[in-house]
Amino acid sequence: MGSKIEKYVKWFLNLLEITRWVCVFVGFQWALNMTGTPINKFSVLCLWVVVPLTGFTGMESVFFGRVASKQTGYGEGGAYQRQSGLNNIAIAVTTILIYVLEWGIYAKIAVMTVTLVFLTLSAINHIISGVFEGNTKLKNVLVRPVGIILLLSLTLPFLYKVLIFIHK
Repeated sequence: MGSKIEKYVKWFLNLLEITRWVCVFVGFQWALNMTGTPINKFSVLCLWVVVPLTGFTGMESVFFGRVASKQTGYGEGGAYQRQSGLNNIAIAVTTILIYVLEWGIYAKIAVMTVTLVFLTLSAINHIISGVFEGNTKLKNVLVRPVGIILLLSLTLPFLYKVLIFIHK
């Protein structure tokens, strides 16, 4: 890929990263400030967290894998990265289907749980890459692990409240 095209792809990927987290921020603000039951709040949060984090990440891996992989310090990407990206897109599409087909709160809890577990394991992978493989890029060793700690600390209270509410 030419350096000029790669420059624009990097710019687009940075914009995608910012957009992903802006969507998550909007979801938290909406869920925190709305009135309603824990189910209503969790439903808003789930859509605004899962779809951007899995969908945008999936698009990044599938369509811009080589550049995205280099930005994180992982080398050239490849078939496994593309497969992981397709899995993330599948989670985003499933989340949209959950809402469109009204599969209910248990489906929303499941897809949020899958997303949080994946992102936690991904953050662990980034730490391993930094400690044992020398990948010291800031995006790799700091942003991902700190990001998942922040995401879990904000998301788990919503998950806890909805679980308590539905099991009363």
